[in-house]
Amino acid sequence: MHKNDIMSTETMLYMPVYDAFGNLCTRVIERDCQYISRLAPTKLMDFNLRYFGSSLRGAFDGSKMILGKLNKNPIVVHEQCDIVWFPSKSPLHPACIWFAVHHIEDYQAVDKQRTILTFMNGKKIIVDVSVKALDYRIQSAFLLKYKMEKRTKHLLVQYDRVRVASRCSMFEDEA
Repeated sequence: MHKNDIMSTETMLYMPVYDAFGNLCTRVIERDCQYISRLAPTKLMDFNLRYFGSSLRGAFDGSKMILGKLNKNPIVVHEQCDIVWFPSKSPLHPACIWFAVHHIEDYQAVDKQRTILTFMNGKKIIVDVSVKALDYRIQSAFLLKYKMEKRTKHLLVQYDRVRVASRCSMFEDEA
């Protein structure tokens, strides 16, 4: 592993590429740079999830718990930093590209099976996914993000109620 293999909020996507020896690697594209990781995209995603205290299996299980069983569920990589990613295909497929949803600005159909994505920094990429399928995956990613925020807010409200209730009971004891 290399320290560059740890994603940040600047990491936009993981794209599969093959090295000179035929090994599946990852082109990591960030807002202002790109590099090649020796790990395959899905292995790189799992490495990062483990680095942040989860795993790919755990992220998919959590996503399924919140959204239900979807086709190519999005995953929360880092909740506090609002990092939500989704796969272009099955993560088991070697051509799977991973996208950070917060970097996508726009997308349009090229033809029935391909879509051009525009990122916040103006970079563009054409992917072999229909615009309808991509739209569904992006909407699912935002729905996951929304439901996570809603649950977190609910948890904080519950915590505040417990704190207020315990403070009130302290005052009642003094009376």
